Amino acid sequence: MRKIKFWLFLITILLSVTITVSKNYKCSVINEAGFCFLENVVINSTSAVQNVEFPKHPVLLIKSGSIPNFSKDIYDRLNGVRLLHMYNHTSIRKLLIASRNLTEINVQRNGLLEFDVEPQEDRILKTLTIVHNSITIVPKTIRYLEGLEKLYLYNNSIEYIDLELFSNASALKVLSLYDNKIKVLDSKLGLRFAHLQTLSLSKNRLSYIPYFFDAFPVLNAISLRKNLWNCRWLEAAVNHMQQQRIQLARRDSACRDRWVGDICCYKTVWDFVFQLQHEELHQEREELRKLFQQNQDLRHLVERLAESVHKLEEGSNKM
Repeated sequence: MRKIKFWLFLITILLSVTITVSKNYKCSVINEAGFCFLENVVINSTSAVQNVEFPKHPVLLIKSGSIPNFSKDIYDRLNGVRLLHMYNHTSIRKLLIASRNLTEINVQRNGLLEFDVEPQEDRILKTLTIVHNSITIVPKTIRYLEGLEKLYLYNNSIEYIDLELFSNASALKVLSLYDNKIKVLDSKLGLRFAHLQTLSLSKNRLSYIPYFFDAFPVLNAISLRKNLWNCRWLEAAVNHMQQQRIQLARRDSACRDRWVGDICCYKTVWDFVFQLQHEELHQEREELRKLFQQNQDLRHLVERLAESVHKLEEGSNKM
C-alpha cells in the first residue's frame, strides 16, 4: 500500500513539473547575399516563444516551419536582426508588425489571412512586403509605419484601399497593389504623395483613380492594365501622363470594348456623367466668354462716352 502511494505521489510530482526545452536555431546555410537560412522553425504557442533562440544575424530567412501567430513576443527574440524574410512553407495566419529594429519585413506565400501593426510610431521599417497571400483588409494601424519607403501588397484579395492610410509615410516612393480585387481606391482632395515615383495597380477592378492629376506630383511609372477603366477618365489620365512624361508599364493584351493608347477601357454610366459634366463645363465657359466680351464692349462704350463728354467740356470752355 505504501509503494502504491509512493508511486502515485511520484507521478503527481512529474505531472506538475513543466520541463523546459530550449530551442536554439542555427543557420542551415549562409548564402552569398548574406542570408541566414533557418529551417523547421516551429512556434505553436505563446509559451514556446520564451524557449526560442534565433541567430544574431542581420538577415534572417525563415524557410520552413509553422508559426500560426507571429506575435510581439517573437520580435523580442530577434535581437541583432535587421532584415526578416519568411517564404513559402512557413505557415503564418496572423502577423503583428511590432519591431523597433527591423528595416525590412518580407512575407511571401505563407497563407497569411490578416496582419496588424502595433499602434506606436515606427520610423525604422523602410520596406514592407506582404505578397502572394490571402489578406483582404489593410488595417488602419498601418498609418503608424511612418518611415515606409516601399510597400508591396500585390497578389492578395484586397477589395478596398483608402490612400489616406499611407499619408503619414511621407517618404513613400513605391506602392504596389497589383493583382488584387480592388474596386474602390479612396482618397480625398488635397492628399498628395510628394515622393511617390512608382504606382502599380494592374489586375484589379478599378474604374478611375480619384484626384489622380494632383495627388502624385513626381510619379514617373505606373501600371494600369487589366482593370475596368472608364473611357472618359482614362483619356484624361493618358493625356496627363503624356504631358508629365509618366511611363506606362506594360499594355493590355486584348480589349473587348475600346482602346485608349495601350490600355483597355469600358463605356459605363460614368461616361454619361462625364459627358454631362463636360457639356456643362463647356456651357459655363461659353457663358463666361460671352460675359467677358460683353464687359469688353461695355468698357469700350464707356471709354467712348467719356471721350465724347471730354470733347463737349472742351468745346464749352472755349465758348
